[in-house]
Amino acid sequence: MQTPPIRLSPAFIADPDVLFAELMSTVTWDERMKARKTASFGASYNYSQIVYAESPMPPLLDILCARLEGELGFRPNNCLLNYYPDGRSSMGFHSDETDGLADGTGVAIISLGSVRAMAYRNKLDAALRVDYPLPNGSLLYMSEHVQQEWMHAIPKDPHAGERISLTFRAIRR
Repeated sequence: MQTPPIRLSPAFIADPDVLFAELMSTVTWDERMKARKTASFGASYNYSQIVYAESPMPPLLDILCARLEGELGFRPNNCLLNYYPDGRSSMGFHSDETDGLADGTGVAIISLGSVRAMAYRNKLDAALRVDYPLPNGSLLYMSEHVQQEWMHAIPKDPHAGERISLTFRAIRR
């Protein structure tokens, strides 16, 4: 069976509960989206018809950008956070826009909190679907190539609790 060429590191963050609690106590969440709350730091970013102005990268997230640079070979300059309060919060199938990203980069996702599945569906064969559970503290990396051939989603899960998804990008300025 064909699978998307993702990179998944299940235990990228050593103490994910501490990071989750720190973000919950310090981030001011944007509530313009119905399905989840968001926040954006670093370079300005346009996401789902919402414009996030440039804002300083908090030291906590800047440390993660440095770790990602060592792991992936590029330093992100934007972090979009998505807060899912429970398993009813979801994201439908889509592919991320890659035109504004620095050449040779993709999207890195650090998942905190409740385990949720990342579902992938092939663009040429919709029957081809693969689900990957994202454990607390995991890193998932999707290259531009993944975005071209696969769509991804976070399906509803009635058993899931709170989750924060940190999505890192190197946005071309």
